[in-house]
Amino acid sequence: MPKEGRFSRAIPAAAYLRRNPCIMDLMGLLADQLGFFSPHDLPGLAMAVLFSAALAVLVARVAGATVVEARHLALWAAVAALGVALVKGSVPFSIALVALALLVRPEAAEGQRHRVLKALAVVVGGGCGTGAAIPVVVGLIPLALIARWALRDAREVR
Repeated sequence: MPKEGRFSRAIPAAAYLRRNPCIMDLMGLLADQLGFFSPHDLPGLAMAVLFSAALAVLVARVAGATVVEARHLALWAAVAALGVALVKGSVPFSIALVALALLVRPEAAEGQRHRVLKALAVVVGGGCGTGAAIPVVVGLIPLALIARWALRDAREVR
């Protein structure tokens, strides 16, 4: 049994983690999936996605856009905010995101719904591929709610 130091008595979790290395391996795996983010950056990521959508709706409505157009712009703004938040600390991911965007460029026959969902899939796939799965999940929580709201059928809008 390993000798406990003065810090492990003050923090019982330290002694527990030292005796259970599989917990440390799990914590290392989770830390690897943060990419270049720290846990303190995650609430800011979610706030950036929400603020971008809210500001897009505000500007669209002031400019005279219909409710449906404002919703679609909010979704595009949220997808862009997630993408930019993921690339701001990684030059290789920014280059890869440009390459992915060129590979899946929109076709003329695609509708607005299909285009924005394809862009969302590119951002999510690229973010998870770079090892930043946890920030992607945190960004997708508000983004999924915005997408559900923005892509409702136009007949439901009053």
